[in-house]
Amino acid sequence: MAIKDILVALSPRDEEDKARDFALSMAAQSGGQVTGIVYALEHLTSFSLYPEFTSELRQRHGKEATKAAELARARFVEAAGKAGVRHEFHSATVTAHAATTDFAQRLRTADLAILTQHQPGNVESVGDLFAEAALFHSGRPMIIVPQDHIGDFSVGRVLIAWDSGIQAARAVAAAMPLLRNATEIEVLTVKEESKGSDLRGNDLVRHLRLHDLIPELSTREDHDIPEAIIREAKLFRASLVIMGGYGHSRLREFVFGGATRRMLREMPVPVFMAH
Repeated sequence: MAIKDILVALSPRDEEDKARDFALSMAAQSGGQVTGIVYALEHLTSFSLYPEFTSELRQRHGKEATKAAELARARFVEAAGKAGVRHEFHSATVTAHAATTDFAQRLRTADLAILTQHQPGNVESVGDLFAEAALFHSGRPMIIVPQDHIGDFSVGRVLIAWDSGIQAARAVAAAMPLLRNATEIEVLTVKEESKGSDLRGNDLVRHLRLHDLIPELSTREDHDIPEAIIREAKLFRASLVIMGGYGHSRLREFVFGGATRRMLREMPVPVFMAH
C-alpha cells in the first residue's frame, strides 16, 4: 500500500519550509495528498502587577501569531498549486500542549508525518514536543527533514539502521511502501565494542529479499552507535535513513532518549522513524 495521506507541520516563521517542500515532493511522486497544519501558539503569561500591559502584550502576540499562520497558509497553498498536489490546510490558535495533542490525534488517521529538524535554540522545546507527539503518541511513523536539506524526496539509496529491536522492526514494516521503490538498500548493524551480540542482520536481509528487494548487509563495530550511523549515511550517500525511535517515560509522557535526540540533531539526510 502506497503512502497517500501525508500530514506536515508547517513553519509559521520560515518562508523556506523544508518539511513542506519535502512533503509536496513526496505526494507528487505517489499521487497522494498533503494536509498542512500550522498552530498560532497562545502566549502564556504568569501573574503580573500590570495586568493591562500583560493583556496588551498577549493581544499583540496573538495578532502576530495569526498573521504568521496566514502567511504559512498562503505559502503552502501556492507551493502545492505549483507542485500539482492535492492539499488541505488547517490552523488553530491553542497552547503548545493542546497543539501537540491535536497534531498526534490528526496523525492517527494519516500515513505519516513530516517535520523540519530543529536545532538548539529558542524553539527547540516546541519542536521537540511536536516530534515526540508524532513518534510516541500517534502510532504512525514520521520523517524529520534536515534544515539544510536540498532536493526532492528520494528513496534512491536507503540505509536501514538495524539493531533487531522492536522499534527497528516497526520502522522497517512501516517503511515497506518506500522500500519497494528503493534503488539501493543497505542494512547496517553496529556492534558495540566488547559486546558480541548477534543483531540478526542476515535475517532482515533474508526477509527483505522475500519481498523482492535486494539489500546489502554492512556490519560495523563502534562504541558510539549514533556516530557510526551518521558516518555510514554519509559514506553510503543515503537519501533516506530508516531507524527505530527510542524514548523514556517522564510523568506519563515520553521524551527522546539521548541517542534518538542526537540522530535527529545531527543526521545529514531525512530520517524515517517509528516507535
